[in-house]
Amino acid sequence: MNIRFFKEEDMEELKRIYHLYFEDDSAFPEFMTFMQAYVVEDDEGIITFGGIRSIAECITVTNKARDPRDRIKALYKILDASVFISRQFKYDHLYVWSKSPQWANRLKRNGFRPPDGQSLILDL
Repeated sequence: MNIRFFKEEDMEELKRIYHLYFEDDSAFPEFMTFMQAYVVEDDEGIITFGGIRSIAECITVTNKARDPRDRIKALYKILDASVFISRQFKYDHLYVWSKSPQWANRLKRNGFRPPDGQSLILDL
């Protein structure tokens, strides 16, 4: 079993395998746009595709001593700027992780949604 870099010639096999197990074409992984993509294969062919994609993550630090209305207005300004910049860099999603249920609810009311599947993190 070997690992190698993903090549454009692998695209047809990726599409074939993807469509065997997934119906949602909008979630098709565009490995050619990833920071780096890999293929694991053996003598029988490709087993797995994978790679590293950069994401747009919005991080904020808020002075909670300030009036809540001002904090909300500031949040919206940060989000507007983050959306603008993320679009400029051709990202298709803006990610936010919130430990505060109140802020998470506010973000959901403003278009954010839970991710598809379970979000997992590996500390490096």
